[in-house]
Amino acid sequence: MSTAVKVSAFAAALVAVFVVAWAIGSAVGPVDEAPPPPAPTSVHEGHHEGHPGGTP
Repeated sequence: MSTAVKVSAFAAALVAVFVVAWAIGSAVGPVDEAPPPPAPTSVHEGHHEGHPGGTP
């Protein structure tokens, strides 16, 4: 085998490995994904007494 054939075969094998790894990663998705942050709450929630328009 000539050097050009060896280098081409190595490059093709390297590309094949990366394509397979990318395909598996796309199919599986992120593994260590953090949970979404909790929804923000109002600072004034539940403190309506004594304010105009608040609940009695």
